[in-house]
Amino acid sequence: MADKQIAGESILLSHLKKIGIVHLHGIERYIDRNRFKRCFLITPVTPHENVLSYAQKIPSLEIIVSHNFREEKRKITETYPEAKLITVDPYHLAGRDGMLDA
Repeated sequence: MADKQIAGESILLSHLKKIGIVHLHGIERYIDRNRFKRCFLITPVTPHENVLSYAQKIPSLEIIVSHNFREEKRKITETYPEAKLITVDPYHLAGRDGMLDA
């Protein structure tokens, strides 16, 4: 998880019940628009294989399957202490199409 870190970089973090392709499209837009260096999506359910294969095409994205969002957020904060952690509501990621995907 930890590689080269730039002081003051921004990390996008979101907690989703279920990740779909539309969420990943939203993540791509968010990363491009706001220039996030890394993005972590935390979900309690393993995503569909098509979602996982699409997610591999987004180099700064990491999907974490865990039921404990706070623990994962703490680990990320400890791993990247200099980074600015920005938590985003999953509905903002998917926009209007979020209800179609999950």
